[in-house]
Amino acid sequence: MTQEFERHCDTALAWIARFRGEATDQDHREFALWLAADAGHRQAMDLMLELWDDLGSVQHLPLEVEQPEPTALHSGPTRRQWLAGATALAASLALAVVLLPLDRGPDVVESLRTAQGERTTYTLSDTSRVTLNTDSQLDVAFSRGNRQLTLVKGEAYFDVAHDPQRPFAVSTGDATVTAIGTAFNVYRRAGSTEITVTEGRVRVSNPAASGSAVASVLLDANEHLETSRSSGIGTRQTVDTAHYTAWQRGEIVADALTLAELASELARYSDTRILISEREVANLTVSGVFSLDHPDTVIQALERSLGLRVVRLNKGSVQLLKAPQ
Repeated sequence: MTQEFERHCDTALAWIARFRGEATDQDHREFALWLAADAGHRQAMDLMLELWDDLGSVQHLPLEVEQPEPTALHSGPTRRQWLAGATALAASLALAVVLLPLDRGPDVVESLRTAQGERTTYTLSDTSRVTLNTDSQLDVAFSRGNRQLTLVKGEAYFDVAHDPQRPFAVSTGDATVTAIGTAFNVYRRAGSTEITVTEGRVRVSNPAASGSAVASVLLDANEHLETSRSSGIGTRQTVDTAHYTAWQRGEIVADALTLAELASELARYSDTRILISEREVANLTVSGVFSLDHPDTVIQALERSLGLRVVRLNKGSVQLLKAPQ
């Protein structure tokens, strides 16, 4: 073990001791920077945390044990000294394990992403769960006083851990959705945001609201609304939330959806492109449950049920045309 690594271990113990007391936000920011500055820092911290497992065998060691003077070939602390120090700092180790993932500085941002066709569920450091829909990005920035998230693009479903002291806020640019303990769906479109609440209550705010425009509204379970910078906060509607969360089951629930709208929605999940050049075909409406993961099956169903002609093009695209009379 090199002297440099031993110094890293000493520093790691010093951080643990600091978190045992009144650690400030600046302390947490500096710790995050120290941890990221060198791979050896993380290894040293990991070693200190691993020593937690050794505490059961050393918890009865006297803390004032006499240690032999270090020789010239080994001037750093021994493993026994570290174990004695770890025993003295048992409470701080426990505090570090619990708090460090939660109390990162506000400048530390974690980006969660999904590729096209991918749906992934993440458990956040506060035990909240978020499921990202296809081609989505969510930036997460937690601190001791706030839980700030930004849905950069796409769609996400949030199941929020209750913590009234740390508001949970999701921003999209068009809206900010704030919850304490609830579950809701947010879909960020090109020029608007759709919010659907499945449990509890959220507050939807429009950062661009001015004058007589509504600045915020409470949205209860089984309610849905749309907000945008241009038109502000829309009207609350009571809905069947299963319609808006069907993507989690790998489905689209269509209720009198035009064929053009269905084709646009399917394009979010697959490289297969459905091209419609005839207005009469684009305006046809469809209802039913369609699989997001099997676009070819959906196309076959449309061909049979609507009497269409399917033309296979290059690069995985298909064209839907009126069937010849």
